[in-house]
Amino acid sequence: MAINIHFFRDNKLEKLDYAKVLEFFDELPNFKIYYTDDEVQIVYRDTDFNFSYRYLITKKSKVEKIYKLNALYANQKFLLELPVLIPTYIAKEILTGAQKLCKLFDLAIYNDNFDDVKAFSLVDVMALFENARAKHVEEFGLEGKLRFDHEKLNEICSYQRQIYSLKEYYHNEVEVNYCEPVVDKNSRESGVCCTWRAGVPTIFPPHIDYVRVIEEDGNEFLVRRREFFNFMGGMLVEIDNFLHDMYILRPKQAKKSKKALIKLRKVAVIGQNFETLRLCDLIDVEAR
Repeated sequence: MAINIHFFRDNKLEKLDYAKVLEFFDELPNFKIYYTDDEVQIVYRDTDFNFSYRYLITKKSKVEKIYKLNALYANQKFLLELPVLIPTYIAKEILTGAQKLCKLFDLAIYNDNFDDVKAFSLVDVMALFENARAKHVEEFGLEGKLRFDHEKLNEICSYQRQIYSLKEYYHNEVEVNYCEPVVDKNSRESGVCCTWRAGVPTIFPPHIDYVRVIEEDGNEFLVRRREFFNFMGGMLVEIDNFLHDMYILRPKQAKKSKKALIKLRKVAVIGQNFETLRLCDLIDVEAR
C-alpha cells in the first residue's frame, strides 16, 4: 500500500518545466526514468534496503474531488507514491527528498486526508505517514512484516545507510556487512542478524540478535548474540564515536578469534528453520 502526495503550484508562477524536473532526478543516484503512453515513472531502487518507490507524472489528474480545492493552485499531475509499510527512518529520507523538490520547484502538496492544498511541512507529512501506517496495520495486520523497537531500528537503519562510509573510514581493512532480519518459520522467533567470516576483522552492527558465522571451508551456523559475546566479547572493542552498541574486531584480535570457533559451534542454533527478510520489513509501529 502507498499514500499519494500530489504536487500543486501557484497559478501566478510560470508553468512547471518538466524537463528540468526529469533532469533533477536523472542526476540523482539510484533513480531511473521510464516512459509509457500514459505516464512517466521515476523509480528509486534502494540497494541498501532492497526496496523501491516512485514518483509519477501522469496525463490525467489522480486527485479526487479536485474541484473542492483552492483554485489558486494548479495540479501538476505529478505525485509521490509513498509506501506505508516501511520503517520510519526510510519514510523520513523519502519525504526529506520530496521537501527539497518542493523548495526547488516551488511546489505545494495535497493528500486526500488534507483539507486543502498546503505548503510542504515535514512534520505534517510524517504525521500523515505514521497515521496511515498505523491504520493500515490495525485493519490488515503486518502482512509479513515484523514489529521492531523504534529507536533501535533507527540506529540499525543509520548503520545500514553508512556501510560504505564505514568501509572508507577503516580503509577497507575491516569488513562491514549488511544487517538482515531473520525469522523462524515455525516458532516465529525473530531478530536482526549480521555475518562474520571467522578470523576476519569485522564491524558488528548495533542491536543485533544473531551472528551468522561462516567458516573458512564455507560451512556456516547461527549463534545468538548472548552466546557470541560470551566467547568473543573479550576480543571486541565498542565503537564510541558512532552509534550505540557497535563493536569492532580488529585485525590483531581477529587472528586469535579462530580459537573461539569450537566453543561457538557448541552453542549454535540447532533444529530451527530461519528465513531471511529485508531490513525494510521491520516496522517500528506501536501496537494500538
